Amino acid sequence: MLTFDSIPQARVVRKAGQLQPVPPAPPAERGPLAEQLHNALAMAIGLWPLTGVVLLMAGLLWIAGMSSQP
Repeated sequence: MLTFDSIPQARVVRKAGQLQPVPPAPPAERGPLAEQLHNALAMAIGLWPLTGVVLLMAGLLWIAGMSSQP
């Protein structure tokens, strides 16, 4: 038999007589290596001026070292 009831897009619960959506599931836990990489990337992005200066200094030192070789 064909029904024309709307299909719910999300599961809902009844609380105090009103329909409320179910809260989202918490994100999955990261592994210890992924957590350390995430923290390192967050620090590098958060300190982008310092990161840029350090990368520029490393690049200039590398260029100076390569230009002075015989």
